[in-house]
Amino acid sequence: MFPEAQAPRGEADRFAWFCIVGGIGFVTDAGIMTLCIHGLGWSPTGARALSFAVAVLITFLLNRSISFSDRGGRQILPALISYLLVQAFGFACNMMVFSLAIVRLPAPFSTPLAALVLASAVALVLNYAGARFLVFSRTSLPLASRLAARR
Repeated sequence: MFPEAQAPRGEADRFAWFCIVGGIGFVTDAGIMTLCIHGLGWSPTGARALSFAVAVLITFLLNRSISFSDRGGRQILPALISYLLVQAFGFACNMMVFSLAIVRLPAPFSTPLAALVLASAVALVLNYAGARFLVFSRTSLPLASRLAARR
């Protein structure tokens, strides 16, 4: 996809690219959601479903092409399914941390913005670990392939 992009030289480079790609995903998600709600009159739920799906697909392709480009060219469908599972787990953890922060932490950590920052930081680490070790691992099959092999 990006033949001129060089593979990350180390874990810090890989993580930095992962964060940049995540930022692109966030802007994509927010932009599509806003367009669908305010421009097309969609419900927030429908807009969020589309925007999240597009953002996850874009981040998958960018992470595969840039952040984890040195991790081999596994088949795209098993890698995508694995990525979706990791992202779903990260989103669930994000929502749990966000909710707990609002309910349990003292101000200012219980404000929605502070709770979002905390939840996003936790999800970032979990999503990176999942992408690094379960989706784009050199030494093992992607998560989806491992789950299918157990059946």
